[in-house]
Amino acid sequence: MLGANKVKIGLVLRLLAVAASIFLVSFASFKLLNSTDGLSEVVIGGSAVEVEIAQTLPERQQGLSGKVGLKEDRGMFFIFDQPGLHGFWMKDMNFSIDIIWISDDKKVVYVEENVSPNSYPQVYRPSVPAKYVLEMLSGYAANNNIAVGENVDFDFD
Repeated sequence: MLGANKVKIGLVLRLLAVAASIFLVSFASFKLLNSTDGLSEVVIGGSAVEVEIAQTLPERQQGLSGKVGLKEDRGMFFIFDQPGLHGFWMKDMNFSIDIIWISDDKKVVYVEENVSPNSYPQVYRPSVPAKYVLEMLSGYAANNNIAVGENVDFDFD
């Protein structure tokens, strides 16, 4: 009789361990699929967008090149050491984007819309110095009425 109770307890403990493992794997999978880890938030045109930051030279050089696509509410945010006429091209790009240049006082200073991968090797530059650049899926600027003078809010740099 004592041995039967040990078997039952062992079986219950194994079932609990399996259930806990299934829960942890399910939770981890959900977290990975819905993760925004590594993303920051920028508010522009009254809307918050999640951005991947490109701050180092290699990150800025890579940019969105080689990526297959971009969600409507996500973008890439480039941070430069100094304001300048920072140029962008569409080398190895697979989709069209809007490029939004932002001054060091966080105002939009120039917008280039619907920049196509077919435009490579053309280089796009602002007409005035900018310290930041936001790349969004093509149509974002028009759909959100983004124009020169628009305030941009973010808490990183």
